[in-house]
Amino acid sequence: MDTPSLSNDRLAAPAVSVVIPVYNLEGYLAPCIESVRRQSYPDFEAIVVDDGSKDGSLAEIRRLTAGDDRFVVLSTENRGVARARETALSRSRGRYVCFLDGDDWWEPDMLERMVAAIEERADCDIVCGNYTRVCASYRTVVREGRTADLEGLGYLREVMTFGVAPSLWGKLFRRSLFDGTLLHYPMRRGQDTLVNIQIACRAPHVRFIDYAGYNYLQRPGSEIHRRISFDYCRSYAEVVDDIFRRNAVRLADSGADLYRLVNELWWYIRYIDRSSSPWRGGDPYVCRLRDQTRGLHRILSGFFSRSELLMFALDRWHALRPAVVLLLTARRWGTSLRRRMAH
Repeated sequence: MDTPSLSNDRLAAPAVSVVIPVYNLEGYLAPCIESVRRQSYPDFEAIVVDDGSKDGSLAEIRRLTAGDDRFVVLSTENRGVARARETALSRSRGRYVCFLDGDDWWEPDMLERMVAAIEERADCDIVCGNYTRVCASYRTVVREGRTADLEGLGYLREVMTFGVAPSLWGKLFRRSLFDGTLLHYPMRRGQDTLVNIQIACRAPHVRFIDYAGYNYLQRPGSEIHRRISFDYCRSYAEVVDDIFRRNAVRLADSGADLYRLVNELWWYIRYIDRSSSPWRGGDPYVCRLRDQTRGLHRILSGFFSRSELLMFALDRWHALRPAVVLLLTARRWGTSLRRRMAH
């Protein structure tokens, strides 16, 4: 494929800045980089940040992007994916920003479809699309739960309650949303959600399109599969509390406290959803969470399945931990069976 050269027009800001963080992904980079190079929408810059990889990722990035002036390759010490993205954002020049993880890839018309959608509405700040989950034994399109636009604090509600995917990838953002007021929180997981929560507090206008242009590779060794510790659940809740305190004026009388409670409960359920997780149902933090959710079963049933709420209820008693483990094992088998039967 012929690659357009931008060497004579480097001073002109591109429409889109593509941010690609990389850490030890040498064997996965070719589909990712090639999918960006082959975009039908050419007006972009791609900033690839090697986050101190210990394998041959940096050399592979340079090989794959050689001769294409649209790519900027940066190398930093290892500080994590969030810092790698921040490094790229500090160098970005586009009106819009799109994120792509180094082991994932796009369909050829991804940028074209996303840019067209955001420019249909002058007040649009974010466009969300569907994505394809790619596993070893199957592929499936994951659709957003909404199709109607969101305004005001609607995006905050959906991000906090996981009504929309909380990832940064699979979306197109106005770059102005990523200004110097966004804070970095050193959390191992959920960093995308924390950035989205901060952006959502600004009441952006969000559109949804029924299009799956992002291919998400679900690798067994990826961060998402690592166990969540109990201390992490508490720390995450403290970070969300800090974000809400900093945006107290915007969030006044918005119902955001309910969203915060749902988010907190979601993370704790992820903790007890692992059979290896030690019982912590008697901890003061969990007792407080239980007190706050008392009397809200009907409301919470709109955000959690019956089995999830049952697990949380049974978690009160240490002696019932085996029953919780049995329930979560049955849930996991059922989910796996449904996915395999669907494909």
